[in-house]
Amino acid sequence: MKDQFSPDHIEMVEEFCQEIRDLLDELEPVIVDMGKGCGAEGQQEDISDDINGIFRLFHSIKGAAGFLNFPNIATASHSAENLLDLIRTGAMSLQPDHIDLFCQGCDFIREGIEHVCEHYEDEGLSTQSQVIRDRFLAAIEVDPQEAPEEQGPAVIDLDLDPASLISPEMSKNFVSESQDILQTMETALLNWLKDKGNQDLHGDVFRQIHSFKGNCGFLGFADLESLSHHLETAIDLARSGGAADPAKIADMALNLIDIYRETLADIGEGGPGKIEGLSIYLDMINDQLPPQDRVAQDVAGQEPDRLGDILVEQGAATKAEVDVGVAQQSRQLGAILVESGAVSHDQVDRALETQKERKKKKAGAGKVKATKRQDLRVDLGKLDQLIDLIGELVIAENMVVNSPDLEEMELDHFQKSSQHLGKIVRDLQEMAMTLRMIPVSGLFRRMIRLVHDLSRKSGKKVELILSGEETEVDKTVIETITDPLVHLLRNSMDHGIEPQDVRLEAGKESAGIIRLSAVHEEGNVKISIEDDGGGLPRDKILAKAREKGILQDAADMPDSEIYKLIFAPGFSTAAEITDVSGRGVGMDVVRQNINKVNGSIDIKSRAGQGTTVDLRIPLTLAIIEGMLVRCGISRYIIPIINIMESFRPNPGMITVGPDGQEVVKVRENLLPVVRLHDLHNVAPDNHELEKGILIVLEARGSNFCLLVDELLGQQQTVIKGLSDYVSSFGNAGGVSGCTIMGNGEVCLILDVQSVLDRLNEGGY
Repeated sequence: MKDQFSPDHIEMVEEFCQEIRDLLDELEPVIVDMGKGCGAEGQQEDISDDINGIFRLFHSIKGAAGFLNFPNIATASHSAENLLDLIRTGAMSLQPDHIDLFCQGCDFIREGIEHVCEHYEDEGLSTQSQVIRDRFLAAIEVDPQEAPEEQGPAVIDLDLDPASLISPEMSKNFVSESQDILQTMETALLNWLKDKGNQDLHGDVFRQIHSFKGNCGFLGFADLESLSHHLETAIDLARSGGAADPAKIADMALNLIDIYRETLADIGEGGPGKIEGLSIYLDMINDQLPPQDRVAQDVAGQEPDRLGDILVEQGAATKAEVDVGVAQQSRQLGAILVESGAVSHDQVDRALETQKERKKKKAGAGKVKATKRQDLRVDLGKLDQLIDLIGELVIAENMVVNSPDLEEMELDHFQKSSQHLGKIVRDLQEMAMTLRMIPVSGLFRRMIRLVHDLSRKSGKKVELILSGEETEVDKTVIETITDPLVHLLRNSMDHGIEPQDVRLEAGKESAGIIRLSAVHEEGNVKISIEDDGGGLPRDKILAKAREKGILQDAADMPDSEIYKLIFAPGFSTAAEITDVSGRGVGMDVVRQNINKVNGSIDIKSRAGQGTTVDLRIPLTLAIIEGMLVRCGISRYIIPIINIMESFRPNPGMITVGPDGQEVVKVRENLLPVVRLHDLHNVAPDNHELEKGILIVLEARGSNFCLLVDELLGQQQTVIKGLSDYVSSFGNAGGVSGCTIMGNGEVCLILDVQSVLDRLNEGGY
């Protein structure tokens, strides 16, 4: 299907899909938040900003879908927009069912976007679109408010200015309708430029601008009306075969649509709808027309730099004389004043020169104001290739700097050059890393909708509290932890948070609380899911583990290890299977996905008070700062972030416990010792602790010492994954990956947390 479309069309559709995804990510949390306290007295005013924001987002989705000819998505968005319009204008009150309906609309649009990304059309969505549309129509027909009392016919004072009768509601409707007109007009203009001889398209554009001009005039927006009148004349001349160049007129009209949209945005925010530098745009239109067809400007409606104001300012004419000339709008002001003897030709010329200079300044100021930050969408695959290339560059740099051919050679200039190269490579690596770093806010805010849906399904009131949303993580890491986060939140809702009657009996608030937070910690990101529910049932977990043969004796087993049993495949303490949880699959998925990114999971629980699950994941999976160490003939990399200090111990610092565990005293603290040569079964230089180097390592608040033969220095380390065969044995050797050294050898990277876990399990 994709091959049937041009590259430009494919690019536009892919851009559209990504933009709609971003809009939906922004939309859903606002919808859910708007539903809190729905129907309460005074709530309609409190959420008016949210309603307007949601209205604008649905309107943007409708406009973009209509532009690319995706009618089913546009229709669903338009239906949601209609209901929101009634709510924001006070014709209907917001109900809890409306929140669910808006969420269903978002779900349909998400499904539609996935369909569009695959097929580049939305014809296959007609049935679902009709269902959503019917639901919105049914909601619109049911008005929960009492019908207003009948009133007599309105009496209008014909002497009043019609614009003074325009209500804020009418202005909002005008903005909404005008945006639709501009969207249709923009599409017609683009088609006009492609098919210049199509008179039907020319007529479409003329009808749209004519309707827009009439609406502007009725509501008293003089600047918009004046600009539309000039543009309408130009389009009419172009479509009727006049001297005006149709292509130039169409290009000019497209540029002016941006001016219209900026002015409509001002009106939507309660502004007067004035166009800054209006006379410049009017002159721009006239410049495209033959002299005999140019439109005389309404100088009375122009902004501060009107010719008459300048003449009065320069003392060439009085205000009364200018007013007489302004009243005669069929002729140019300057000619009228000269003819009446009020001013001379020279005075008019000087005023015109001043007016021209002010127009140039204003145009320049407008250009500065219009400057915006430019963003560029880049395929993630290209970023991955860039990271890989930089990794290879780091390896190549190490090969050059540590080349055996350079040993024992005094190369001062080479050392300086290599240091400068190293700095550039590190800066390049850090910059490349930041390109893939994104805040977790997008992931967190998606969970708002999840908790809302589960709350409605389970009948439990739950409040989700987010913190640390600005914390940044590698995009690939975020994609990997999305499923674990979903499963953990579902478990908190289903198993953790108790029903309302149980919570009230326990002296808790009827509404449960789930806290989702992120924070940088020890070079990792810690994501915590904390609930104030009933906690994990320790006895049930043990009973289930014995039943499945996972565990026989748990007499000396700490709670933290017992709680980790829930990650076993097929393990579940649920009495019955629901559509939320109970099959024992979710937590196994959590463990597998966290292991993929070399992360770890900690669980803390207190009976009757709640459970906290901490996910610790690396900031990035590509490059780390490491310390190169040697044990016998083998070399290893230890992440710098885990190293506290290193020293050569004295014999008096070493003690051997009854179980044979060696400990060393470091400033009044007794730390266990792990021998690296025992860990990987290699031959060390010596077996005495006092003849080796002890490195104090830290992981999750615990410390231990690692015995090595020599410290070789710090270096940038490119992480390479282990083969599937090696990975199938798990982290038995306390290794998280490997890297390629400057001489081409493969060097293992130690996983400090895994080594500590084995130490705690008595594995050394």
